[in-house]
Amino acid sequence: MEGKDIRAILRKPIEWYYDTWDISKRAFLVCMANEIYTVGDLLRAYHDHVLPKLRNCGKKTIKELEGILALLNSTEQTYALQLINKQDKYGDLPEAPKNLIVSAYHKPLFDFSMDCIDQFYATFNDPRSFYSFFCLNQKNLAERFNNLDNWELKHYCYQLLSEIHSSFWKEQLADTFTYELVVIARTILWFCDEQFAEEIEASDENLKVRKRLLLADFAENVDKLSKQSKRIQEWFIPTYQKAVTMFLLPEEQVVELLPQIWLHRAPQGEIFRFLADLNDVLFQYENLDGDDISKTLIATKYPYLTEEQIGFVINFFNQYEHFPMFYLLREYLAKSDKRLDKVFAMATGICGENPMNMAEIGEKIECTRERVRQLMEKASKDLFEDMNWSYYQFDSTLVIAEVDDLYLNVVDQEKVNISFESFAQVCIEGFPLKAIKENDMRFLVNKRLSGQIINRICGEVNKQNKRIRSGIDSIRLEDLLKDIPDDKKDDYRQALPVIITKAYRLVVDENGNIVLPPNGVDVIYELSEILRDKGRPMSLRELYAALIQRCPEVGHKSFDHVRAKVLHSEALKPIGKSSMYTLAEWTHVYRGSIRDLVADILKKSRTPLHIDEIMKKVLQAYPYTNKGSVTSSLGSDKERFVLFGDGYYGLRKKKYRGGR
Repeated sequence: MEGKDIRAILRKPIEWYYDTWDISKRAFLVCMANEIYTVGDLLRAYHDHVLPKLRNCGKKTIKELEGILALLNSTEQTYALQLINKQDKYGDLPEAPKNLIVSAYHKPLFDFSMDCIDQFYATFNDPRSFYSFFCLNQKNLAERFNNLDNWELKHYCYQLLSEIHSSFWKEQLADTFTYELVVIARTILWFCDEQFAEEIEASDENLKVRKRLLLADFAENVDKLSKQSKRIQEWFIPTYQKAVTMFLLPEEQVVELLPQIWLHRAPQGEIFRFLADLNDVLFQYENLDGDDISKTLIATKYPYLTEEQIGFVINFFNQYEHFPMFYLLREYLAKSDKRLDKVFAMATGICGENPMNMAEIGEKIECTRERVRQLMEKASKDLFEDMNWSYYQFDSTLVIAEVDDLYLNVVDQEKVNISFESFAQVCIEGFPLKAIKENDMRFLVNKRLSGQIINRICGEVNKQNKRIRSGIDSIRLEDLLKDIPDDKKDDYRQALPVIITKAYRLVVDENGNIVLPPNGVDVIYELSEILRDKGRPMSLRELYAALIQRCPEVGHKSFDHVRAKVLHSEALKPIGKSSMYTLAEWTHVYRGSIRDLVADILKKSRTPLHIDEIMKKVLQAYPYTNKGSVTSSLGSDKERFVLFGDGYYGLRKKKYRGGR
């Protein structure tokens, strides 16, 4: 068995042998129809004398399949069968890993909803079924995982896998096949569902760090090889499962695969170093916590930082979920002796000096203005290729409307005390952007757009908007674009609505019409805008005060007048019987009373709930209430609610176990 990876052979898909013409389509379809997906499945079926009993599996088909099994001699097949029995039967697992799996399965579901709990136990009714789902039959795991339609359920399953993985590692069971399967399962799940990835990253900081760094290392390695062949990216990048598959294959099988993925064969040693590096990165990041990974990464990528500065960058990342790139750029330029870097620092003023024009820079470094322009172009390319500007990816962005907020965030969060001009200059030099101003609002727009055309169109919109109107009017955006070449119109169709909406507070509807409201004040419209700006429900008194402040010309309107309009409005809806109002379009706001909400919570629960558990969910919808108010409200509604004692509440019409 020396030199052969038996486990890798057992996990090799039957489909691979069909793709390489080793078996016929008939043999392949026989396997698929009978759930024989891997060599291990085939070996088990062969030794259990199942093949002759299968439909359409004649002597010729069996002979083809025996050719696959010939990869293993009789001694190796005996050992392989032992592995199969161990890896595919939960009951045959050693006691130590089995106990860890059971303990993780029975972990309380404190942080998850009743819907999640119901779905979990309906899907996985015991530790055996959970383990079999994720850790056996790795084929199509991503598809099976995606078929779990509740992301919260996916989140919980991921946490269980994480706990099993961590427990195996702490108990020094890392050499077991079970541990390897769990690691592979977790790795695949990282990459198989975008919504799940976003949600899980929001609540698991260490995972976010590990995944980001693993992806970064993976991409960097692939980029190096892809310079020799574009096929490597096509084969590796779309799904990480393919890279994992490569990890599991022995060298001779990798060599067999290379002609399929390589247009111009690279040195085999380089390929195997690449695969080994990825494998090392995977297991390294699985067993480091977020801070250790961050320190290692930052010290490697930004060697010019002091230990104190590294600490600032880590804390910044943990708080804002991206690196302080303006801060890192400033520190790099301040310490660099390269001519290109000095030119860029002088042109942008990022190191605290006033930005200099090309003529001034030319005088200082004794060269022509054209030479300075060439140096700036090269400096921008080098700097923005070397640094990770993932948070500021403006290359394909047509309009950055919130540029002032972005600038203030950079100054406040990244502790970079630079002028707006310096900030804008860095963005312009690093990305294909230009600065424009409309109605005293600043924007950065893609260089594909003409500032003169934007100014002309916005000027016409502003002129039309100032005219007196008794009712709603509109301007067709398409009419304003009639003089623009057809191949450039799409860019302006996307960019102008953003600029017009931000600069002139006008709505551009889905048909491309710029809606001009009447000159008089529409109370309901203004109240709706106040709620949108606030982002939360408000009381009538709050709305009235905000309306007077926003539109002083309606100061003569009484509170009762505004209240009457709100009561008859379809756009604003009350919350329960309170004085709080919300937008009808806000589906995330619960509009029933607190009692109705508690009743809904208890309907989903199999058992009575403690008031503290109820309050966790109530406060999400009613953050300004308190426990005393809720208990008083429940106590006054004895037709619906019953107090069992010790703070546990249930529904009077619902039966519970144990006499409750």
